[in-house]
Amino acid sequence: MSRPAAWSVVVWPIGLKLVLDFFVPARDLDFALFNGALFVAVVGLRVPLKMNWRVFAAISGVTLFFLAELLRNPSETIGYKLLTMPLLAILFYNAGRSMSREALCRAFNVLLALFVLCFCGNYLLSAFLGNLASREFWNFEHANLLGSYVLIMLIPINYIATEGGRRHGMTLVKVIFVGIAFLTTSTGALVLMLPALIREWKASVTRLVLMVTSACVVGVCAVVVLYLFDKPTYDKLAAPFLLISGGGWNQLVQSARGASGITHFASDQQGSFTWRIYADLVYGFFLANEGVVRLLTGNGIGGFAQVWNGAMPHNDFILLLIDFGAPFLILTVAYLLRLFRHVARHEPQWRIVVLILVVRLAFENNIYSYYVLSSGVIFSALVIGALSRREAVPQAARSQAAGWSGELGWRRS
Repeated sequence: MSRPAAWSVVVWPIGLKLVLDFFVPARDLDFALFNGALFVAVVGLRVPLKMNWRVFAAISGVTLFFLAELLRNPSETIGYKLLTMPLLAILFYNAGRSMSREALCRAFNVLLALFVLCFCGNYLLSAFLGNLASREFWNFEHANLLGSYVLIMLIPINYIATEGGRRHGMTLVKVIFVGIAFLTTSTGALVLMLPALIREWKASVTRLVLMVTSACVVGVCAVVVLYLFDKPTYDKLAAPFLLISGGGWNQLVQSARGASGITHFASDQQGSFTWRIYADLVYGFFLANEGVVRLLTGNGIGGFAQVWNGAMPHNDFILLLIDFGAPFLILTVAYLLRLFRHVARHEPQWRIVVLILVVRLAFENNIYSYYVLSSGVIFSALVIGALSRREAVPQAARSQAAGWSGELGWRRS
């Protein structure tokens, strides 16, 4: 793929996707427009899709699995969208490998600026419509999904900071995105965005103790500030502790057994964290009563709907287990562990970002939101492709040097 072609595949389709995600209230139409534009770009620019046999085997396996799940429940439209994820991964992986580091940084700068503009426009439109008071944003099903979208933008931000030589300059950008996370009203997004401000350093006991102590002091101060100036957010965070300290744990467990809800609890005990604990208990009891076959095969795409009147578990790992079964969940967790191990050894500047995104999976519903999941796949594939190209260059240089040495040795003999 030529570099101008890669630029066109990255900037224009993703830019269109951002506009569609923030402003066009027809998700299926957005899906068709984005993938249609991407198809035209790929065909028109004759973009090759190259991969080694291991990547081909993995992509083929995931594609066949999603296809089987779709045939199992063809009425679930998200199944058709999941089928496009492997293709997006291959396409943007190749695009990342084809672009120079400077070109990809420029593309990410353009997309980050467009994201900020789209968010500002969406925020103003939501304020004009009077939706912000109820934590509703135009074209987003829930504020937490918008929060997840903001967290995904840490991928291009971190690439520019670490590969583009703008570590100090990107600190301001990170602060801006912390502010955006705050405006989404997603507490989880805000809490997870804050560690992105921490610079990577070599681990030591002293630094670890200092970091933990500082985090505790900042946490206590934050709780006091919230209690004094933002009581609703304080109640949301403190609700589970108030419930447990008030002797309501057994009552919460009994409510989860019957999936009867928590509306009968006191208002200061019904925060979103309490709902998450309650949801985990509901799904835990459901899994405990599942047969071995169902645990292995799952209930199919959208199978979670039979558990709790269609409510999702607020945990993508539980969702994978319910819908796709234990083997798929185990493979997913194994891949994430291997990814984190590789990052810790070879790309330590990505540890915090990877950890943030994995933790987000454990506390929110992301995988059945196409615009969130596809954005994560696209930006991850671009960065992985770019980093793999960077690693391949020294290897090629070493191979060439070895060839020259062999040639010189042969000539001397």
